[in-house]
Amino acid sequence: MGDRKIILVLSGEICTGKTTLADKLVETFEFKHCRTKEGLNLFAEKKLKGKISDRDFLQKFGEELDVKQKGKWVLEYFQFCFSKSFDENRFYLIDSVRIFDQIKHLREAYSYFVFHIHLEASSKSLEDRFYNRGEIKSLDSKIQKKKYKGYKSDPTEQQVNSLKDEADLVIDTDRCNVDDVFVRVASFFKLLPSTTNELVDVIVGGQFGSEGKGQIAAHISPEYDCLVRVGGPNAGHTVFEKPTNHVFHLLPSGTHRSPNAKLILGPGAVLNLEKILKEIREFDVEADRLVIDENAIIISESDIAEEQKIKDKISSTGQGVGYATANNILARLKGDDRHKAKNFLKELRPFLGNTDEQLEKMYRDGKKVLLEGTQGTGLSLHHGLYPHITSRDTSVSGCLSEAGISPKRVRKIIMVTRTYPIRVGGESGPFLSKEIDMKTVAERSGKNAEDLIKKEITTTTKKNRRIAEFSWSLFRKACELNSPTDIALTFTDYLSVKNENARRYEKLTPETRQFIEEIERCSGVKVSLIGTTFDYRAVIDRRNWK
Repeated sequence: MGDRKIILVLSGEICTGKTTLADKLVETFEFKHCRTKEGLNLFAEKKLKGKISDRDFLQKFGEELDVKQKGKWVLEYFQFCFSKSFDENRFYLIDSVRIFDQIKHLREAYSYFVFHIHLEASSKSLEDRFYNRGEIKSLDSKIQKKKYKGYKSDPTEQQVNSLKDEADLVIDTDRCNVDDVFVRVASFFKLLPSTTNELVDVIVGGQFGSEGKGQIAAHISPEYDCLVRVGGPNAGHTVFEKPTNHVFHLLPSGTHRSPNAKLILGPGAVLNLEKILKEIREFDVEADRLVIDENAIIISESDIAEEQKIKDKISSTGQGVGYATANNILARLKGDDRHKAKNFLKELRPFLGNTDEQLEKMYRDGKKVLLEGTQGTGLSLHHGLYPHITSRDTSVSGCLSEAGISPKRVRKIIMVTRTYPIRVGGESGPFLSKEIDMKTVAERSGKNAEDLIKKEITTTTKKNRRIAEFSWSLFRKACELNSPTDIALTFTDYLSVKNENARRYEKLTPETRQFIEEIERCSGVKVSLIGTTFDYRAVIDRRNWK
């Protein structure tokens, strides 16, 4: 749009939806609103030296002004309101005009800045809408009909619909709901964001989870205007902090590091009500910062109880995520939506909203968005090693779907992978590589085996983890599924303890750099983020983008 100015002139009979459209344009695009009714009030007060509120009087007074000035009073009132600030603002809206001469004077004054949109509807719809207006609804039906008949008998009102012949756009509001009218008008002025602008970067796990996504997300989060998290409380992302590490089960991992970023939990999120409220309190998240989609799933106590019964069979975390996800599918067969976030108003009201609208605003304003996936591609419901998988698609496609983000919006895909993949201890399923133990990793790296065992405890269930050799076939499959633009390689201190103090790429051991080169050959993309240990300065950042 650049510096283009718009003076939108609305016309239409009473109850065609002009005020509703005007309010949405003001709220969404910050149009400056010129209400001709207020102009009539102003001119009437000056003439009669008293405030006038009677609609019948103003209607007649407006007709007199139209005859006397040939409709020029609308232009005069617009200039009275905005002449001093006209160069500062871009969008103006005049609600509304009733005769052709009013539009003519505006076009003569502002030429190509002026656009005229006319709304119409059937007589039956207009009458029904009139009776449901706030100030009319409570009146006796006879009074309602008398008032409506009076308005419709006005000569100016009777000819308003003829203005559509002059309009740049005519919309039949019988055939469009409120949102449709808004979208058509916004599209007419090319105010909606491009559906292909690439503003979203995605972080996704390339193995079986616990790849260190939280630390990578926290590292780059200050560069973004909006942070989006998907998944449920069965995943915990740990971020280094002093004196105590931060653990995020549901909020984005950059919540603390990027305090001004908008936070979004999309319609595919599966939430434990107690845990999300606890995290909101713990990280002091204000209501205007976090938006939880009203269609997100809330885990019930019965979901947790049922999952606890079978968690050891599939090495589930027992958080109820799988049962809640399955019940979300079954509930639709019964028309039951009690498990949706919108039905938990007492607890979530300040945070509930439409995340599609929030994201649309981000795109429109050119804001950068970071989508943080959870778990790993090897646990995908569709692509993992069944049945030792999770209840969702953990690939980048699945994460985008849960968040409500189009693939066309994606700029960068960062796939996080460990030097040694891990799985939860117990019967959690096979690796696609040889399983080893922490003692072997310690011997190779020079690290302490006991320290490694203590470190490798799951965030959510506090179980010991199993570990295996790096799987090149798993890595390649994850690359095929996710098409990463960048690789984040974590736990390079497991290759050598010497890497812990590396702050630049050349300070990594030769063996580590050789491993990175092979990763790049296999993936075809750069290893642009390298995790060296768990500390503030734990990421070597080789990106050539921000």
